[in-house]
Amino acid sequence: MNCSVNSKAGRDDDHAASCSFAAYDGGDWAWEFLRRNDDYISDWRSSIPRHLPCIMLNDGTKLLRLRRRFLQAEKWGLYAFADPRLCAHETTAFWHAKALKRVVRLNARKPDQGEASVRRLADFNAERHAVIGVDGVPLVVMKRNGVRIPLEIHGLSVLTAAFTPVYELHDLDDLTAQTELLRRLQRLTDADLRVVQKPSFAADERLQQALIALDESLKGKTYRQIAIAIFGEKKVTEEWHSHSQFLRDRTRRLVAKGTALMKGGYLDLLA
Repeated sequence: MNCSVNSKAGRDDDHAASCSFAAYDGGDWAWEFLRRNDDYISDWRSSIPRHLPCIMLNDGTKLLRLRRRFLQAEKWGLYAFADPRLCAHETTAFWHAKALKRVVRLNARKPDQGEASVRRLADFNAERHAVIGVDGVPLVVMKRNGVRIPLEIHGLSVLTAAFTPVYELHDLDDLTAQTELLRRLQRLTDADLRVVQKPSFAADERLQQALIALDESLKGKTYRQIAIAIFGEKKVTEEWHSHSQFLRDRTRRLVAKGTALMKGGYLDLLA
């Protein structure tokens, strides 16, 4: 799949419609809006290097190890720049731990002999992306069926090693949210992929519509043309001049929503 960014860097008329958003999580949606931001694209173009190589560990974990900080990328909520010409299916946006709303934090203790609660990252039946910043603390993102769980691990010098997890809780006010994250993490150890179901995210359709509205707006299309791209010509022909002006107002709101998400609101989509 080739999803070229809709920007001055190069445009694809069927860009948003050609991408499959079915398995997108909040981080994927955030990347789709950020990569359309011309200021981000400009910063990426001036970054050195533009691309940082990842390595694949023998357990299937994709690892990015950073020898220095990339402050310009951190400004956008990332550890390092990702290529804005590529959609979320084609590249990995390594979101900075400070930009994430909720992170599971654990201390990896060396297992005692015969201990039952020993884990390895390979025990989690999920796509795993890890980044190790200059602080040496791995942030591992587990992804499966549109569910994303960021895991910050202290005390694990070798990511493929066995460890006994000791989970941290820093704030009782966030107990409910942290408990739900831990439940989702536990489900990832089940071999049955159906156990992990994508949470009800009614905003998915609205986000897709806002993305299309943003793309069409960036091309200079009128509201009516944007509405046709989203809702179809038949519906627009029938309802565009209705007394309620519902479709017009909805199209304006979608353009405004897409623009706001591109200009910084994408951070609110991060888990």
